[in-house]
Amino acid sequence: MPSTIGKVLRQHRTTKGLSMRKAAALADLDQAVLSRIENGHRLPTDAQLAALAPVYGQDLDRLNALTAYSEFKEKHGSAPYYAECVNLLHEDAAAYHTSPRRNEGGAGAPSGV
Repeated sequence: MPSTIGKVLRQHRTTKGLSMRKAAALADLDQAVLSRIENGHRLPTDAQLAALAPVYGQDLDRLNALTAYSEFKEKHGSAPYYAECVNLLHEDAAAYHTSPRRNEGGAGAPSGV
């Protein structure tokens, strides 16, 4: 089953009307590598995402977040503690977005997890 990031990248590519060959060429990637990423056989590297983001007109931070999520889900998705991890991340994200440091342009302090 394709990873979340693989599905998202395929969707962006097809929305742009790009063949896999054309997208790979524009990003200076091997077509086989892009195929493996889209089919969930591997996660993209930071450099690969940085090359694909402008081709697809997507935000690199969002693609990095989706890659991290895909990796986490792949490693822990069937674990009994998966839902609790998601809850902790949700709580931490809520604290991050309401942190006074974050609202002042600082990095934002994570909650005490």
